[in-house]
Amino acid sequence: MKGQFWLAVIGAAFVSNGASALTIVQTDSEARQAGFAAFDSAKGTLNSVTLGVDVSKSRVWQVSVPVAQRGTSATIGWNVDGTWELGSSVAAFDGLLVPIAGSGNDTIRFDRISGDGERSFGYFDVAATGSRTFTLDRSKFTSGRVSFNGFDPGYYGNVGDTMLSNLPANASVSQLSRACFVSTSGNPAGIDNEDACGGVRYTLTYDYTPAVPEPGTWALMLAGFATTGAALRRRRRQTATA
Repeated sequence: MKGQFWLAVIGAAFVSNGASALTIVQTDSEARQAGFAAFDSAKGTLNSVTLGVDVSKSRVWQVSVPVAQRGTSATIGWNVDGTWELGSSVAAFDGLLVPIAGSGNDTIRFDRISGDGERSFGYFDVAATGSRTFTLDRSKFTSGRVSFNGFDPGYYGNVGDTMLSNLPANASVSQLSRACFVSTSGNPAGIDNEDACGGVRYTLTYDYTPAVPEPGTWALMLAGFATTGAALRRRRRQTATA
């Protein structure tokens, strides 16, 4: 009777485990761009696919004043309220937007002189961060790898998402397209690589229900449990007789 009870308990445990939802989590980044492996349908039924995106981006601005103000400084306030655009190897996922925002202030010293000698200028950078989770079409993740590679529209020029304050009198401002601070030298590096100006992390999650074994497989497992139980009972009887 005890053997039958434990077989029932074990069988119920397997059935319960087969019906429980499981997850597979993968990560990637703009720096790696390795993509995500397709879901293996042999594992079970794919219920949903979610993509978490964490963005951190920076850009460079220039402020200039008349050369007579060379050697002075000013503390500039800035506020970013923009978006970062998601791209993908699957066209259906192109154009998804992640809100990014940031604020702060930088003290600029006007110690550089323009080529015509009429203006003195300095640089400062602005930074924005944001995150968002997307629920994606699961049918796109069953036949091959899927990769993501977005971009910051603001990196390629002033898109009007940055507000500046506390500008000195007679100041002119402009964003340096395709540039960001990538070293501690204080000089903006003009690099045609938006991916290097900050970072983006991707987290892809597959939620799925594991496949339930076929009836024949259940029969083999139960037979194995029964055989094991019978062997244990024989061993106990032999030990008692001895």
